[in-house]
Amino acid sequence: MPVVSVLAPPSPPLPAPLPAQPPDRSSAFRWPRQWAERVQLLERQHDRLEALLAELVDLYRQPLESTGPEGSPAVQLAQDLSCRRLLWQLRLHLRLEERWLEASGCLCPGHRAGHRDAARAAFEGYRQAGLDRSARLDWLLAIQTWFDRHRAGPDANAYALASAAASAVTTAVTPA
Repeated sequence: MPVVSVLAPPSPPLPAPLPAQPPDRSSAFRWPRQWAERVQLLERQHDRLEALLAELVDLYRQPLESTGPEGSPAVQLAQDLSCRRLLWQLRLHLRLEERWLEASGCLCPGHRAGHRDAARAAFEGYRQAGLDRSARLDWLLAIQTWFDRHRAGPDANAYALASAAASAVTTAVTPA
């Protein structure tokens, strides 16, 4: 008579126990707390947005060969995803900039309204342009124009005010 084993299959090994102390986070990213660090992060975001905009404008300026690989659905999807990434990064940047300028006491209602109008126009323009390359190029150029003007105007003014406010706080705290 054959013997049938009723033993269960071996169980998977137990996970390693958690360390008693959390890992050292000194090299991990931390959100900046001082304006001097925050402005550096915001400027890096500006630079990345500016580079992405320039890349997309160049991409949409190139003629599309309907028979070539650029006309393929996969390439169109990749280009559309890049535009969506631009919208996402712009939205996040504007929110972070508003939060930090407000914390510094340097966000005026007009600056906030400018951000809201620009974000609304960017999303609406994206929707209206659809997959039409010419309309998409016009939309990207409009965002690029607004972004360049805003960075050199309202952002530069607000950043200068926040830097001055942070400097005033630092000198008031530092004993002579």
